[in-house]
Amino acid sequence: MGMMKVSQIMKMRWLPLVMGGLCVALCMAGLYITQPLLLQRLDLKVYDAFLPLKQRGYVSDVPVIIDIDEAALAAHGQWPWPRYLLAELLDRLTASGVAAIGLDIMFAEADRTSPAAMRETLSKDKGVNLQFNGLPGELADYDTLFAASLRTAPAVLGAFARFDDNNKPVERNKPRPPALLAFGAPGALPFQAYMPEAPDAVLPLPAFSQAAPIAFVNIAPDADGIVRRIPLALRFGEDLYPSLAMGALMRAQAIKTLRAYTGLDGLLGLRAGDFSAPVSPEGNMLIPFQGGRKTYSTISAADVLAGRAGVELLQGRIALVGTSAPGLLDIRATPFERVMPGVEVHAAAIDALLEGDALELPPWAPGAQIMLILCAAIIGTAAFGFARPRVYLPTALLLVGAAILASRQLFLDGLFLSPLYAVLTTILCGVTLLCLRFWQEEKQKLLLRGAFSRYVSPEVVKRITKQRGDLLAGEERELSILFTDLRGFTTLSESLSPQEVVSLLNRYFTPMTAIVRSRQGTLDKFIGDALMAFWNAPLAVSGHPALAVDAALSMQEKLAELNDELEASFGVRLAMGAGIHTGMAYVGNMGSDDLVNYTLIGDSVNLASRLEGLCKNYKVPVVVSGEVAAQCEAAGADFSFQYIDSVQVKGRAQPVMIYQPARI
Repeated sequence: MGMMKVSQIMKMRWLPLVMGGLCVALCMAGLYITQPLLLQRLDLKVYDAFLPLKQRGYVSDVPVIIDIDEAALAAHGQWPWPRYLLAELLDRLTASGVAAIGLDIMFAEADRTSPAAMRETLSKDKGVNLQFNGLPGELADYDTLFAASLRTAPAVLGAFARFDDNNKPVERNKPRPPALLAFGAPGALPFQAYMPEAPDAVLPLPAFSQAAPIAFVNIAPDADGIVRRIPLALRFGEDLYPSLAMGALMRAQAIKTLRAYTGLDGLLGLRAGDFSAPVSPEGNMLIPFQGGRKTYSTISAADVLAGRAGVELLQGRIALVGTSAPGLLDIRATPFERVMPGVEVHAAAIDALLEGDALELPPWAPGAQIMLILCAAIIGTAAFGFARPRVYLPTALLLVGAAILASRQLFLDGLFLSPLYAVLTTILCGVTLLCLRFWQEEKQKLLLRGAFSRYVSPEVVKRITKQRGDLLAGEERELSILFTDLRGFTTLSESLSPQEVVSLLNRYFTPMTAIVRSRQGTLDKFIGDALMAFWNAPLAVSGHPALAVDAALSMQEKLAELNDELEASFGVRLAMGAGIHTGMAYVGNMGSDDLVNYTLIGDSVNLASRLEGLCKNYKVPVVVSGEVAAQCEAAGADFSFQYIDSVQVKGRAQPVMIYQPARI
């Protein structure tokens, strides 16, 4: 049976699976490098799911929020308040003994409610010369009053860096640069080479920035608009400035030096005194939020101005002045709260700096992610491409569980290494390789169906295509082997032309082959006018000796019917001998690398062939071995077996008993 094409495909079935696993690994590595928006958002959701693991159950009592809330606006009017009111707020906080005041408010323009500003505006716009009688001199200009309060308060002014302007700023009021020491790894460039420069910034008025240090209030929302990180320092020009959280902490601790540490890939961390935090190459710090709104102590600005906030609530603390009023547009979304005042983000950053538990995206994360993708692809290819189905689910659970548990443990240690890409690699590998295996099995079934349809019955073909594994692999098993041969056919064919001989054989072999197939036999080959068939391979066949005997007797009966047609068409009558033996033989694909046959070899094959030759000597149509007769009788087959002789067969030490079968 020629099976070259099937064999070659089965030998090469591993190649598409390995290539499929490799393609999955390359695809996932490419997705990790390019970071499409959808995967970025999925990765951020994984981070949010892990974030509750970092909740300590307590928060630092150092930051306190002075909230310009609805109650404060109701008590003192709409925003912006006159600067004398803010000056009073600073004075009261200073008198209460706060360690630092962080102003999450912009002071980029002069106070237009100041008497001096109002006089100038009315004179310019209306030609009115406004005079104020009995007004104390210090109230003539609210900005001057506010600047005086700044000089005596431990305040840090807020500034805002803008990154949406391609034009360089006019450095009309560039803030004074803080003291900075930069330390880099060997071969590392200074921070200016890594950090993006803000092309423009909203800065406080010069009079204010000369009275208090500057810190930036920028917050960095992620791709989904949720705040998870904050720039701990920003670059304006060639100088580095702290964020409001870092600046307020430095002011509270009287720290003058901000140190930046760089590596070969960018910024590694920032340190101010005893406080440090890991940052991304751009200077962003991941904030381990401890909760949503009101996580930190909050006092209404109205209570401070009214003197209702006692010293015990403020002394030694860092007061962050900001607003929770929705109309003032300083509302942020965080993993724990979709509506959260921006000032509370700065409080959470101070908390993380004080507790030293800021989260880190390790610099080795990209290399680790690529290795995780490769490992998941290799293990997934081995499991989904070559293992049995019972391995699929345990392997998938093991890979996904290991990635999640490892990432979870790292998160508890302060490192975020997302399991997303390892999980997606496992899933994609499973889907891809199982689809490939399904395609291979379907293709194998088609090939097997085409290959066997000429040699076995349709029912057997269906059974073959439902089997798993390599059915054509060699093995030794018990077979019932049938040989048939036409008597005197060479002499008969001399009276016929070659075309008539071929036509005669086709007329003869067609019904004989149908008889073998209808009895679940496998047709092996035609050898001239001889036919070879066997039973019990490639699929196990119950009662195969009886089926072989039935086939041989049916072939004799069919030949008797066929002879009348052959005599009418060709002028000849045929006689056939058949030999059957049941025994062990090796069956499978055999041949060279280029051409193979599914056939069988062994002593049992030789014996069946010799039994067929004995039909002529004993003048009987069918000769079977004692093994065939014994198994048929043991199975209760409807045959009788007449003992013929005990013969010595070449190659066998013991004589073989032979029988002639007949139907009962």
